[in-house]
Amino acid sequence: MKFTAQLRNCHRCVAILTDFDYTTHPGIQALKHVRNPLCIFDVDHFKVLWANQAGLAFWHADSIEHLREREIEQHVTEPIVKRLQQLQTDCFEQDISLTELWTIFPGGASRTVEHSFSPFPIGDETRALLIEVVNEIFDASSDTLRSTAALLHTSAMISLYDADHSLIYCNPAARESLHSRCTTLPQRFINDADIYIIEEALELAECYTTELEVNTTTGPRWHEMTLQKSVDPVSGQPSILVSAVDATERRQAQQTAYKLAYTDSLTGLPNRAALTIYLDELLSIADEEQNEFSLFFLDLDRFKIINDSLGHSIGDQLLIEVAHRLKQAVGGNSMASRLGGDEFVLIMNRVTDTAELKNAAEKILKAMAEPVMLGNQKLRILPSIGICRFPFDGETIASLMENADAAMYMAKARQCGYCFFDKQMTITLSATIKDKLGLENDLVYAIRNHEFELYYQPKISCRTGHVSGVEALIRWNHPTRGLVPPDSFITIAEETGQILELGNWVLDQSMRQQKLWQEAGLLVPVSINISAHQFNTDDLMMNVSECLVRNSCDPAMIELEITESMLLGDADRIHQTLQQLSAMGIQLTLDDFGTGYSNLAYLQKYPLDILKIDRAFLVDQKRSMLMETILNMGKVLGLKVVAEGVEVRSQVDWLINHGCDQMQGFYFSEPLPVHQVTHYLEKHCGGAAPAIKAA
Repeated sequence: MKFTAQLRNCHRCVAILTDFDYTTHPGIQALKHVRNPLCIFDVDHFKVLWANQAGLAFWHADSIEHLREREIEQHVTEPIVKRLQQLQTDCFEQDISLTELWTIFPGGASRTVEHSFSPFPIGDETRALLIEVVNEIFDASSDTLRSTAALLHTSAMISLYDADHSLIYCNPAARESLHSRCTTLPQRFINDADIYIIEEALELAECYTTELEVNTTTGPRWHEMTLQKSVDPVSGQPSILVSAVDATERRQAQQTAYKLAYTDSLTGLPNRAALTIYLDELLSIADEEQNEFSLFFLDLDRFKIINDSLGHSIGDQLLIEVAHRLKQAVGGNSMASRLGGDEFVLIMNRVTDTAELKNAAEKILKAMAEPVMLGNQKLRILPSIGICRFPFDGETIASLMENADAAMYMAKARQCGYCFFDKQMTITLSATIKDKLGLENDLVYAIRNHEFELYYQPKISCRTGHVSGVEALIRWNHPTRGLVPPDSFITIAEETGQILELGNWVLDQSMRQQKLWQEAGLLVPVSINISAHQFNTDDLMMNVSECLVRNSCDPAMIELEITESMLLGDADRIHQTLQQLSAMGIQLTLDDFGTGYSNLAYLQKYPLDILKIDRAFLVDQKRSMLMETILNMGKVLGLKVVAEGVEVRSQVDWLINHGCDQMQGFYFSEPLPVHQVTHYLEKHCGGAAPAIKAA
């Protein structure tokens, strides 16, 4: 006899089992006479609290005390433990009894029995399950028993829903995932539209497999689900059988792999691979819908200088800020991606109108123009943008990228911000690239083949009119091209890393020549330009020191010229480097002052000796007042001031009248090879005739 009804009448009056007398309590007395095996089981502590005589016999126990002492948890699997916890929760939350078919092993032999589980509260806080063996199955087939056990133990979530999507069965794994046994099929899905998609799919086929985001007891998860038309074996009515496995970890792993493969790790923008896929899709759509779009190729001006001077950490932060501003500037009808380095590509969907593209380019330039504070540095960087349109300027990914790149190089050369592609650019760029590649290849062998030569341009004292120094300037005597100016190969040397070897060669040759002039009685200081790469290497001090010793050169006769951009990095490291050079007795010159950041704090912070004003101040008369200010400031700070780019007599007179210290430019002499400049020095150095002729 099933004792559920009798239990509901008596369990509320049962006291805490550890306190009441089992032999006299009326509820327990009534339970004792039930013929089916019964036990009261404390799921939380996994202990049998009480059993009737049939229950003791079923479990092969001599007494209740004997049954209580058994360490039951040691002999059951984790799925059984979880299932009992689920049954207890369901029975108490819904105040119902549940029946399940279990195969158990009392006394070591297997017995297949139908169990009834009912809620049994013990006091106000403790609860237990009343477990009744309703029926024992003797004729169940092996397949039936094993399939029942499989449903109980499998991690696959099996559930059955009726035609109204109400839950009519779920195995332990499914129950563990569901908030309640009352959870309907639509309530499992986070997206409300999923149930309609499933219904439509099952109208067309018997089975439908999908992967959906679902609600679970542990929060949103992804389940791979197979739903198929079925029949409820109890009622014979149509039903939906659902089998699900958790796919969250696999999906997260796939998303992580996708992110690594298709996302730029620094900026979070789509990378080159993602851009290629996106363009492939656009081109395939274009074949069907006559789709048009435009491609912007962006490259940051002067980024290399900032990266080399301030370090890669600051450079990375700047790239992140550029990516952020680019996304904000372009809006939702576009895709911004990073190719690598300081190169970005922007796709403007369904936009080819010239006016619209101009507005978009100007919007980007405006967004980028706002200075950015990184650490204690205020930086301003602008891109050069090349624009091409599909299908007018290219019909393949390769041609679109190549043509936009060509337009970008033209924008950079013209310093106009952005430029639209035209076919002539391809011819011009092709010739430029071939020329650059040729120089790059030849540069590898140029030093070992002794193809470089130093020229020297004199500097003239404004006070005496005599030569007061020379600046060493490198030239390349190419075997087929002839004399190659530094503007054509210095950038290539920086990009390939050969600038270090080249810079060290200039240091050594300049000091060697200074010593030769000194031995010949020509006391002429030599200025040597230091590249950003040299300045930021750890062995700069060692290289300078070794060159001085190797050539027996007087440090006081050497001037090292650095640019403002080199002072943008780690202030402590820069100060230490300059202080060590200064301590050697070397003169330090800040070159091209006024064209870069023009931070006056540098002139006081660092041990500088000479301030060199860029030629632009002499060419542009509007800047003459500012130049006068710089000259006066140099006097106040105790710095010598050198003006370069002097080409006409009026400039000479103005500089002398305003207290400039030294002048340099074609008015006096162009850069000369050693033998010619030596003759010039002999003529205009020291007590010889002055280089400045009377007006």
